[in-house]
Amino acid sequence: MKSTFLRNFSQTARLEPRAQRQILDVFMTLASTVASSMAGLYTAERLLFLEDYQILFSIALFLLTVGIYATPSTPGSLSRRRVMLWSVGWITGALLQPAIEPLVLYGHGGTVFMALGTVVSLFASFAVAVMATDREQVAYVVGACLYAAMALSWVGLVGWFFPTHALTQLTLLLGLLFPCISMVVHMRHMLDRARVGARIDPVEYSLGFFSDLVRMFVYLLKFFVNNDKQQQKKRQKRR
Repeated sequence: MKSTFLRNFSQTARLEPRAQRQILDVFMTLASTVASSMAGLYTAERLLFLEDYQILFSIALFLLTVGIYATPSTPGSLSRRRVMLWSVGWITGALLQPAIEPLVLYGHGGTVFMALGTVVSLFASFAVAVMATDREQVAYVVGACLYAAMALSWVGLVGWFFPTHALTQLTLLLGLLFPCISMVVHMRHMLDRARVGARIDPVEYSLGFFSDLVRMFVYLLKFFVNNDKQQQKKRQKRR
């Protein structure tokens, strides 16, 4: 197992310089998109009137996403599609602001940063894990997780009719599983293309990773906030 780990990791480390530059471009584009979402969050916090345009922002987000996929991926269209991706990031941050601001005001600011740090840690862990495993191993784990999620799909239904803290938390964890699987699949597909020398579209992969990160953040944030509220209720009962 150790030799397999080292072999797969060394294969990724010995990619052609062109493939390494393309992967770096994906991660740099992703980082700039996350930065644009932070800028959107900050702008929405300062300009409160933006809350009145949430529906328009949602429509614009959908149209921009369609535009990114509809625009042919060519070197000439890269700059235009990258600007569209940054706009997606900015609008996403603006849409998340109304949900995050009350948490900060009511003492859950640390929870927001905990969720953000957990997302970053999971992304780094998945990236290393995918680089160090075979395609067959990734497919096996993904399949096992999907079958487990389907086997436990009744949890969401029961929690809908008979909501309890345990069922709600378990439903959130099951929901978190899907963006995690999507991230692993995106990472595996990108590395497979890099190893055969195929072109990697930085905008398409960055959009996929960014969507996974946002969904992971929302699920984790809700999970941590619910846990904090439950702990507060227990402390109040003891008093």
